Amino acid sequence: MALDLLKMRYFAKIAELGSFTRASRELGVAQPALSLHMRALEEQLDVQLLNRTPRGVTATEAGQTLLSHAQAILRALDQAEAATKEQAKYPTGDVSLGILSSICPTLAIPVIEECSQRFPKIRLTVSEGDSQALRTAIDTRVHDLVVTLDSIAKATSVPLFDETLYVDGPSRQFAPDAELTMEQVFDLPLIMPTRRHGIRILLERQALIFGREINIVREIEGVASTKAAIRAGLGLSVLGRGAVHADQKKGTLSAAALKRPDLTRRLVLDMPVNHPPTRAAIEVRKILLAVVRKLGAAGHWSCPPRAIEDPR
Repeated sequence: MALDLLKMRYFAKIAELGSFTRASRELGVAQPALSLHMRALEEQLDVQLLNRTPRGVTATEAGQTLLSHAQAILRALDQAEAATKEQAKYPTGDVSLGILSSICPTLAIPVIEECSQRFPKIRLTVSEGDSQALRTAIDTRVHDLVVTLDSIAKATSVPLFDETLYVDGPSRQFAPDAELTMEQVFDLPLIMPTRRHGIRILLERQALIFGREINIVREIEGVASTKAAIRAGLGLSVLGRGAVHADQKKGTLSAAALKRPDLTRRLVLDMPVNHPPTRAAIEVRKILLAVVRKLGAAGHWSCPPRAIEDPR
């Protein structure tokens, strides 16, 4: 028969204090009840555990053996309880977050800062990449969370926000409130990524609708390199607001919003399927959604009706 943990806890307290009376007060259990528990424990083990004297109690040799094991077991249980409560209050663990390169500078820093402040024991890794690389990473569980394009994500993804696209040029080429139509964009010398990228796909679809061709003068992979090429006067490009907002504020680039039709792209939050998220990943997800709400309120992008709700 398995030993009763409650009886072991009572026995350990009596043996440590050397008194039924003091153990009764500390445990909040009536002394007669303690005596019954100890008698039952001794009967179960068929051995005397305590020497009862007028001056108190002492553990027998068998009692000392049981006491050493009981103390180790009870200490381990207390540590398990404390660790569980600590994890519930302060989750720990590794979380990998992948973000589309063009919005990573805008989104990553506030998420990292908020996570560090609220959950210092979560080890958050942020990686940027293109939409295809992020889809592969989430399918292979390299990342726990991914912010990517809805055209690449799975049906289970959560919509986050719609991002307006801009034609981006060197400083002072466009006025702060400038707008361009798609018809005008087709005539511009554009620096674009390869055909597997979301914005390139979106523009080529528009070109088919209008019966036009895109005037691509250079193909460059990478947002940073594209912006450097724009500043060098090698052409213009089409990027999301997140990629150029800081550059516009600093005056190193200028931008014109794409209108008539309004050209936007939807970004979503994607997670591995059939793989329950850890507590740490859940908390990072909540922080990410809160940051999206905050930046959306500041005008960085428009949010779809259910974008800021977490259905999981």
